[in-house]
Amino acid sequence: MAWLLAKSFAESMFLPSGYVSVLGCLVKQYLFERMELLPNTVTLITFYRRRKEKDKEEEEQRLEEVEEEEDEVELLAGTVEVCFNKKGVVASPPTPTPPKNSPYISNMVMKKLLRRRGIGWHLLKASMELISQMSSSREVYLHCRMIDTAPFNMYKKARYDIVKMDTILVLLLLQRRKHLMCKKLPVLTNFSESDTFCSQEELTP
Repeated sequence: MAWLLAKSFAESMFLPSGYVSVLGCLVKQYLFERMELLPNTVTLITFYRRRKEKDKEEEEQRLEEVEEEEDEVELLAGTVEVCFNKKGVVASPPTPTPPKNSPYISNMVMKKLLRRRGIGWHLLKASMELISQMSSSREVYLHCRMIDTAPFNMYKKARYDIVKMDTILVLLLLQRRKHLMCKKLPVLTNFSESDTFCSQEELTP
């Protein structure tokens, strides 16, 4: 998971691939520090499982981690971090800065070879359902880089609206410009109602 996040951070900061290993060490330390803030923040991890089929050669070319001798494999597909309150907020949150007392979804990263399979959508939906049970706040915030068209469309589909956006000055800090987005969650009376966050038609990315 640290490697997956490190590659994403390197891309967001315009860093060459050689810096990924260095970032990986920093990300591991970051993850250990975040674990100490439980239950104010959690990290969700999703895996992709597939069984071998007749067209396994084509599939394995896209999923290089798959080992030929296994009949069933699980691959780390993606991760997302969910902060429920100000006790779980990172020391230096990205800009534009979200409200500290509101739930915040961050570091959503999908393995490149497993994108466009709906995995990110289900991670987002799981994050919102968890927030509905762990926080009394009805506003959820997240950041989306302006260049990330596919994630942006997914957030808009999930009814997130742009609140603020970075100025061009952040480029001087070797960062991508970002949107700060917000969604207002319905007040739930029981857990089953969380299914109404997204209609059945929206489950298809």
